[in-house]
Amino acid sequence: MQFMTELDTQNVQEAMEAANHNFEVKKMDTQIAGTSITIPDKVAIVNADTMQYLGTVGRTWEPVQPKTLYDLATELIQSTGGKINGVFNMHGGSVIGISFELTQREYVAGDPTLLNFVMLIAFDGSHGIAGHSTIHRLSCMNQCNTSNKIYNLKHTKNVHNRLEVVRNMIRYYNNEIQKFDAKMTHMVESRMNTNAAIEWFKSLFPEPSSERAQTILSNQVSVFTDCLHNGRGSDIQGVKGTCYGAFQALTEYINYYRSVKIHNDREEDEVRFQSIHFGSGNTLTQKGLNTITAGFSEFSEDEFLIQ
Repeated sequence: MQFMTELDTQNVQEAMEAANHNFEVKKMDTQIAGTSITIPDKVAIVNADTMQYLGTVGRTWEPVQPKTLYDLATELIQSTGGKINGVFNMHGGSVIGISFELTQREYVAGDPTLLNFVMLIAFDGSHGIAGHSTIHRLSCMNQCNTSNKIYNLKHTKNVHNRLEVVRNMIRYYNNEIQKFDAKMTHMVESRMNTNAAIEWFKSLFPEPSSERAQTILSNQVSVFTDCLHNGRGSDIQGVKGTCYGAFQALTEYINYYRSVKIHNDREEDEVRFQSIHFGSGNTLTQKGLNTITAGFSEFSEDEFLIQ
C-alpha cells in the first residue's frame, strides 16, 4: 500500500476523505495481558471509529484530533493561496499528515523549485503535532526539509491552548517565504569550487575513527562529487560552482544514494520519506544548510519556533 496519496486541491474536506483521516482518536486504559491489572502510567491511543490500535503513550498525553490538522490546513491555504498536493499515512496510520504546495520559484533560470509545507500528527509518541517548510526541485525531484522544526507541539495538557500560536505563525508565513527567497538567492550568487564543496560535505560527518569509517566516508565523498558534477540538474547554467549547486548535490545524495534502514516490513519509499523530512536525512540537511550559509544574513524562525 502506498503511504502517500497525491492530490491537487484546495478543498480540505476532499483531502481529508481521500486520506481516510475523517476519524477521531481516544485514550483507553491498558492492562497486563491475561489479567485485569491496569498499567497506571500508560494508555493506548485508538481510532474511535474502528478501534484500530495506534500507539501507547503516557497517561497525561492529550490527543489532537485529525480534524484540528485539517483546520490548520485551511488556515495555511487561506493565508498563502497554496494547495494540498498530498496526504500520507505512516507507521500503519499512527502518523498522518498533509503536504502543501505554496508557491513556485526559479532561483536559477530553468531550474523550477516548489516551496512546500508539511504538517503531521503522530498518535504513537514519535512526534507531536508538527509543521515545517520544504523545497521540491523539479529537475531532479529532490525534496528536503528546509526548517528546524517551525513548530512541534507535544501532546501535553496545554497543547490545545498553544495551537493558537501555530495559527498566528501560519497566518503570516508569507513573510518567512520572502526571507527564504533571500537566502537561496544568496546561495546562487555565492561561489564554491569543488575542493571547498568536498571539504564542506566531509565536515557534515564525524571524523573517521577507524579504517572502515574512513572507507565509508571516502565512498560517500565519491558519490557526492559525482552528484556535484553529473547530478540531475547540475548542467543547468548557474548551478555548478555555487553554494546552491553544492547544496543540491547534497540533497540528491540524501534523496537517492544514502542508505536507509528498513524495519517492520515498511516500504522503502516511506522510510526514505521519513528520513528526509523527520529523521537522520533531515538532520544532515539541516547541518548542511546551516553551515553552507553560516556567513549569510540569518534566516531566523525564532519568533515561530515552538518546542
